Amino acid sequence: MKNKNTGNILKRRIYLINPRNPDNFWTMQSSVDAVGVKTLMPNSALATLVSLTPKDINIEYLYCDENISKINFEIDCDLVAITGYTLHAERIHEISTAFRKRNILVAIGGIYATLYPESAKKYADYLFVKEAEVTWPQFLKEWSEGKACSYYEQKEFIDMKLTPPPDWSFVKGKDYLYFAVQTSRGCPNNCDFCDAIRIVGRKYRTKPIDQILIEIKNAHAAGAETVFFSEDNFFVNRKFTIQLLKEIINWNTSIRKPLSFSAQATVMIGHDEEVLKLMADAKFSVVFLGVESLRKECLQEINKGQMTVYDPKICVKKLSKYGILPFIGLIVGFDNDDKFTFSELEAFLDETHSPIASISVLNAPEDTKLYNRMKEQGRINENFKGVWHFSTNIVPKSMTIEELLRGHRSLWKGLYDPENFEKRALNWLFHIEYFSPLYNNKKINYSKLMKFIYIMKYYLLHEPKPVRLLFFRILRKTWKNNPQLIKKAVTVMSQYCHYYNFANNALWNKIEGGKKECL
Repeated sequence: MKNKNTGNILKRRIYLINPRNPDNFWTMQSSVDAVGVKTLMPNSALATLVSLTPKDINIEYLYCDENISKINFEIDCDLVAITGYTLHAERIHEISTAFRKRNILVAIGGIYATLYPESAKKYADYLFVKEAEVTWPQFLKEWSEGKACSYYEQKEFIDMKLTPPPDWSFVKGKDYLYFAVQTSRGCPNNCDFCDAIRIVGRKYRTKPIDQILIEIKNAHAAGAETVFFSEDNFFVNRKFTIQLLKEIINWNTSIRKPLSFSAQATVMIGHDEEVLKLMADAKFSVVFLGVESLRKECLQEINKGQMTVYDPKICVKKLSKYGILPFIGLIVGFDNDDKFTFSELEAFLDETHSPIASISVLNAPEDTKLYNRMKEQGRINENFKGVWHFSTNIVPKSMTIEELLRGHRSLWKGLYDPENFEKRALNWLFHIEYFSPLYNNKKINYSKLMKFIYIMKYYLLHEPKPVRLLFFRILRKTWKNNPQLIKKAVTVMSQYCHYYNFANNALWNKIEGGKKECL
């Protein structure tokens, strides 16, 4: 019950809400559906708030992931706490408005609140900006004493030792594709198009490795089968990364059902074979690789010239050699791009046998260096109401907006055409050279076997005939070449359905048919 007394201690109920994801490329919905789970990953920020609660404050938490279940707008609670990214802004507004109509207080935090506090504060009784490891316990103490402020901001970036392991007691692992673990915060780079440093700063900060292992073990105990290291760049401090990988290997090889891992990194990681071998031995299956552009001039124009010393072809091939799937991030629409850019990118992906790549159109988020530069040049479309991954708020320099968007879509369609994809996927599989011997004695994981059955059913029931035939052709040819590659083939195909469906999304036609969305 609301404000229930337990002895002499006032008990308060806080309803934690993770808003539903809008239809978005990064939700990977087709892959989520294919493996038979409900959504991508649980919200680690809300789970961390639970862990941050002081022991002497009597709080009862209730939890809703709107991607799993419906919000109970009639629930009896004292406070609603919502977090989310900028893409959740509209839904956060709706949720807050509904509860505030019932005179229930609302706290809002997270990326959206940090980047757009002026917008978020209109919907919040309590607003949390930047990191909450210090401000959330402070708020709970002040709130319990009737002295809470309406605005809490963490001025200095915190020591990561203050971040406790998330409390996963509210979630079921079987509902999610993977769990996120954050090993570090801070990015030493200062790319003109990126707003990450406004959120995590430039100083690189790491959690203690012992704590990271606790978080990995907790995710495993909660039912996770894959852990995604959620920081933007997994490979910043080489000594730290090597030490962490060795600890993961020691633990992962000791358990009956080892976890698989994925991460994000720059091309620098692909030039360190010691690290790549350790990653393979730790069971890393996928790495999102921020290649961005093949043209040095494009990287230099966005203050990413430090990456030009690394050859992306060498990087991708070495990563692939160790059986780690490179999920390649590319961007088109730089000032130094032109109509030949699209064919260059396609040739690069063919040559490196890279099955999976995400090609975005360059955009300028507000208050970034790129945004300010484009605004000075009169090249920001102030009326932009499009979708970031399909279009742009920048007026291109070296081609028309029609040429840029047409080339972008044509590249997507060509890459994920079943025949073209099959060549790259099989070439990638057949060029794997290293197979870690550390897991050869592990028993069959029946949960993963069930996911394979789900994937097969998904292709049979939901995909068009050419895609269904592709699925079974790749499995047959892989088995014939080397049965040891089947798991990796299934990993590739669990990704492909998402990319194929995105490349054929009806929203492309809407954008092309009604230029108001992108011009």
